[in-house]
Amino acid sequence: MTKVEYMARKLPPLNSLKSFEAAGRLLSFTLAAQELNVTQAAISHQIKVIEDFLDVSLFYRLPRKLVLTDQGKALLPEVIDAFDILTTAIKTVSKDPENSLLSVRLAPSFAAKWLSPKLKYFWLQYPEIDLCLFHTHAAVDFDRENIDIAVTYGKGDWPGVVSEKLLSLDFSPVCAPSFLENDKPLSDMNNLKYYTLLHDANYECWGEWLKLAGVQNTPSNKGTIIDDTNVLIQAVVDGQGVALGSTTFVQDHLDAGRLVKPFDITLVNDFAYYIVYPKPHLNNPAVRAFRNWLLELLNDNEVVGLS
Repeated sequence: MTKVEYMARKLPPLNSLKSFEAAGRLLSFTLAAQELNVTQAAISHQIKVIEDFLDVSLFYRLPRKLVLTDQGKALLPEVIDAFDILTTAIKTVSKDPENSLLSVRLAPSFAAKWLSPKLKYFWLQYPEIDLCLFHTHAAVDFDRENIDIAVTYGKGDWPGVVSEKLLSLDFSPVCAPSFLENDKPLSDMNNLKYYTLLHDANYECWGEWLKLAGVQNTPSNKGTIIDDTNVLIQAVVDGQGVALGSTTFVQDHLDAGRLVKPFDITLVNDFAYYIVYPKPHLNNPAVRAFRNWLLELLNDNEVVGLS
């Protein structure tokens, strides 16, 4: 870009863009003022500045709420992306040592069983990148949280972010070995009705497996729901019921004889672990390195769904 072309660029004041981005994202002048540490009147003034500059209205000011106009809806995602790109560029060239810190949001079971044993290889390859790992089942809100990249379980249909499939899961019933030896042995699928079904987060997965296996005498909407896979697996090891376990999470227990698979029928549904990030975050070399490293793990020596 030549100097003449650069000087010809015509943009509204930066403060007005910041005010519009915050107000549009939060749909509130009051909340935008709190976030930017200014008065509500200042936000209102800056919105007027950018609307006058563009000669359009960006918001409908309704009595009890703020609504984006069509022009505001078109402009907001572009402004958000522009600020993301600018923030990433500043962090990339800054000498602030905090810029080597990569904030990663992870699903707890994925982190414990799949990722943690492999992290030493990331640190050997990228000693200059420090990781700050956060663990939760909730999907990340990149607009409100200081997270660079995430691995989240779901269908990969989160709006406004890039999602790349990393790891699919296989599901088969697992139980304590003693369940095969009592008076109603689990070698017979019809005996499932006599055992407590342990569910991971909801009833859906068991419902899909029972339908796949053709088991009709066992209701899928009964039993105990446990929203942490690690706790769920321990409950099965302790003989508290039967769960659907993925090879990724139970293989060590199967190898040690703490768990067994009474049936060979395996369910693979349309849920998976996805690498998730806003597209501009990939401009950050640390984000790019972590994302590429995760994908290379599978390409080099991993089978999707297996550890």
